[in-house]
Amino acid sequence: MSASASASASASAPAGRASWSNHCDFLLTCLGLVVGLGNVWRFPYVAYVNGGGSFLVPYFSALALVAWPLLFQEMAVGQFAKLGCNRVGGCIHTL
Repeated sequence: MSASASASASASAPAGRASWSNHCDFLLTCLGLVVGLGNVWRFPYVAYVNGGGSFLVPYFSALALVAWPLLFQEMAVGQFAKLGCNRVGGCIHTL
């Protein structure tokens, strides 16, 4: 890497915390962290064995009433405090 290339790379990089280039990168990264292949392949089989579609009603209601609001709360607090997911829980009482 030449001196001019490294100087331009360091000049364009922000001095503080790294940021996403666009919203699509952020969304795809979140989905990649949350949804694994084990969830995609195993969930339909486990749902079928344990009662089929009747299992999906409480699953999606818990997802809509508990999981999504907690996910959005964690992301909002993390954005506000400018901290990662491993430090968000410890800073909630100081906000």
